[in-house]
Amino acid sequence: MAKKFYTVLVLPDSGSQIRRFHIAKPLLSALAVTASLIFVAFLFLVYQTVSHTGHMLELRQLRTTSNEQADLLQQFERLENQMTQLREFDVRLRTAAGLEVKNAESSMVGVGGADTVSSRALMVAALAHQTPPAGSSAKIGVDNLGGELDRLSREMNDRNKSFQGLIEALEAKRSLLASTPTIWPIKGWLTAGFGQRRSPFTGQRQMHEGVDISNSVGTPIIAPADGVVTYTGPLGGFGNVVSVNHGNKISTFYAHLQQHKVSQGQRVRRGDVIGLVGATGRATGPHLHYEIQVNEVPVDPTKYVIDPETVKFLGSGESAE
Repeated sequence: MAKKFYTVLVLPDSGSQIRRFHIAKPLLSALAVTASLIFVAFLFLVYQTVSHTGHMLELRQLRTTSNEQADLLQQFERLENQMTQLREFDVRLRTAAGLEVKNAESSMVGVGGADTVSSRALMVAALAHQTPPAGSSAKIGVDNLGGELDRLSREMNDRNKSFQGLIEALEAKRSLLASTPTIWPIKGWLTAGFGQRRSPFTGQRQMHEGVDISNSVGTPIIAPADGVVTYTGPLGGFGNVVSVNHGNKISTFYAHLQQHKVSQGQRVRRGDVIGLVGATGRATGPHLHYEIQVNEVPVDPTKYVIDPETVKFLGSGESAE
């Protein structure tokens, strides 16, 4: 009959007694299977740990990359907003200097168009692909941003050339610029704009040939450009008025003054006080009626002002003269 166990001899040293241990074959098989399972489980645990660590590192890297992309896109958006302000400032300067506005706009030709991806869309695209598969759409935002930055760089170069040309033109037209009304004569609230409006007295639609700026009685009114005073005194429903000829077929008109501070024939410079705000003539309250005329034809004063923030728009524009 075959033995059902194994005998293990243990000899501690040459002078010690030999020890015998009997291990049943089923028990030895069970121990071997258990050891194998433990080894396999250990290998699986090691694999899972390494794999999890790799995924965590990859995820951390993707999040870092995504945050960097988001920061870049936000910076680009700020740059684009600043470029928009530069475009508007360029147009205002050219208008004030009497230059062709289309020259400033023509620098945009060939820069971009309807196919240009906006910075806001790029932001959404980047945030929507924070954890894409490796090597696929992770670079969508970056690729588009690169194209947008190239476009912005080209436009900044064109805008720089435009400003260089503008500076040269302004140097050549310094006297013209000094005689162009590019600032507001007072600070305050724009209560009535240029163009058609409803009269506060008759209720009928009529042409308003200037703008009304509301402020307290006695507020100083300054000349927005160099010129010569052509008239001071009362003028019907306009009350006390001042008229200034700036040359180059440009003149300005100020109405409803409390009093004037200049006299006819006097030469004034930009910033000189020419009168005080009042409510003389037909007026619902203290304000300045301000006109710019080119070839004796009224034009919108806001087209000439470089710093539009000096005067804030108030209400519906129906409450003026």
